[in-house]
Amino acid sequence: MKLVTVEDLREGDIIANDVLLEDYTVVLSKGTVIKAPYIDKLREMGIFTVYVEEPKEAAKSPSAPQKPAPKAPAVPAPQKLAPKAPAPQKPMAKAPSAPQKPAPQAVKTPVQPKVPADPKEKPVAPAPRKQISMEKVTILRDDVEEQVKNKIKDILEMHVYQQTEGLEKIAETAQNIITDILEEEEVVEKVYDVKERSADIYEHSLQVCTISTLIALKLGLTKKQVYDISVASLIHDLGLRYLVVRYEDQDINLLPAKEQEEYKKHSIYAYTAIKNETWLSDNAKEIVMNHHERKDKSGYPLGTDLVSRMTQIVGVCDEFDELICGIGKARVRVHEAINNIRNYSGIWYDSDIVSTFLQLIAVYPFGSKVRTNRGEVGIVMRQNPHFPERPVLRIVEDKYGQAIHAELIVDLIKDTSVVIQEVIK
Repeated sequence: MKLVTVEDLREGDIIANDVLLEDYTVVLSKGTVIKAPYIDKLREMGIFTVYVEEPKEAAKSPSAPQKPAPKAPAVPAPQKLAPKAPAPQKPMAKAPSAPQKPAPQAVKTPVQPKVPADPKEKPVAPAPRKQISMEKVTILRDDVEEQVKNKIKDILEMHVYQQTEGLEKIAETAQNIITDILEEEEVVEKVYDVKERSADIYEHSLQVCTISTLIALKLGLTKKQVYDISVASLIHDLGLRYLVVRYEDQDINLLPAKEQEEYKKHSIYAYTAIKNETWLSDNAKEIVMNHHERKDKSGYPLGTDLVSRMTQIVGVCDEFDELICGIGKARVRVHEAINNIRNYSGIWYDSDIVSTFLQLIAVYPFGSKVRTNRGEVGIVMRQNPHFPERPVLRIVEDKYGQAIHAELIVDLIKDTSVVIQEVIK
């Protein structure tokens, strides 16, 4: 998706993120196909920028720019808008036939303070506030992430133990991930949202790969080291596919001893499957074998303390992501998983690796509902670069539990007296 101004919107563009008023009213919901009256209405409401999906067909055939246009007049698309966003659809549906009635109702509350005839007010109120609206910072674009995850799944599902034909394609996938990450502007300076989700080894492998690659880049590792970390991350849990032990949302330490032993062999199974592959370096193979080993010898399968820095990078990311998606562990919230990693800095992993990890991952992901030390309830709207524990909040309830409809934005970098005390489930 990409951020565009309302002036650059075209009929047929598809909204990629809900467009909200300051009281959280949805003006246009995600998936809405833009029509000309919608653009006019957005202008009236003082909304200056929106996120739209990048047209895939336009990218494939630049000589045929007309392709996105036929999608807009299609009848089914606008009719689907009404149930998705009832509030804004009423004024937009009625506006062409009876402009006098709906306009005051839809625009009255949000618009009158913003869109008076007086030009002094127009640039002052809405422009900076709309940039604060909703900003999810992801490592890979949603469409790229889904495509890569499916590619990883296709490759690994075709793999049969010790029959590695086709597995080499994972190397190309790793290189594509690195390229996509490097195309992101100021990639190592941002704080990224990581979503909580259910156990899926393919999505888990992709998540470990992207975060590990970012840490490696931020630590200044060589191109070859970054590549080895990326490709090893994608196959580090290959051995899980050979297990009959149930590991989803299971704390393996609570399983019977035999099942624990079997689970802890998954890294050996993965290493055995790829140890003779010439397209993988020895460093990559060592990562696959030792990603569960720890500096204090508390890891497995061998309980060794000979753990390379490259392996530690993957180990940190693997431990974190296993906790939030429930692979061999009971699922926890992102902030709890981050605290777990922090607790083992210098014990399981080198402290500079943990420190780099903590700089990259948002403690309170985009959309988290939190309570502050003042008793107020807020929604995480944006991350602050370099400060993953101090995001920007929109306060939605006061300390008495009363809803706040006016805009109340608190930037925890600017207001240091406010801290987040808990995440509300």
